[in-house]
Amino acid sequence: MMKKYFLPLVLSLILFLLSGCVYVISKHVRREVAPDLSFKEVIKEPDAHKGKLVLWGGAIIDSKNLKEGTRIVILQKDLNSWGRPKKSDKSQGRFIVLHPGYLDTAIYRKKREITVAGEITGKKVLPIDEIEYTYPVLFPREIHLWKEETKAEYPYPYWPYPWWWDYPYYPYWPYPRHRPWYRYY
Repeated sequence: MMKKYFLPLVLSLILFLLSGCVYVISKHVRREVAPDLSFKEVIKEPDAHKGKLVLWGGAIIDSKNLKEGTRIVILQKDLNSWGRPKKSDKSQGRFIVLHPGYLDTAIYRKKREITVAGEITGKKVLPIDEIEYTYPVLFPREIHLWKEETKAEYPYPYWPYPWWWDYPYYPYWPYPRHRPWYRYY
């Protein structure tokens, strides 16, 4: 009797746990996002799409605290299935998030990845080097700043090889080792 219900119980538990995978923007906000509105359409004519909710992300280029709030300039990148900006050099442009409150610019700094669900409020023209660039401006409903990824480094005495690579010959030179700089012909 117990075996009959064990497999379905385990499978349902696994499905329940997998369904808890977290998306960074809440479900009720994602439901309001305009699904057919692309970044290319908005950047051509931001004023025509005022009031629509979009879900964009990318890498922070600049952040600055102003009287009206914190202005974050973001290089747009496509989002993966979890809402994180993809690691690529492809971008369709830049956009601005104008947060009404104070955000610490030491935390919201250059090269940090960010995902924003926000309402399009219009456009802002700012200089980039010697040209004038038209940015779509978002009023954020939700912002998610992604954790920085760190590279795994091997401390001095350890090698990036498996522990059995040198065993048992390691201390006994000149036994042939499998290192590119020490070849025993």
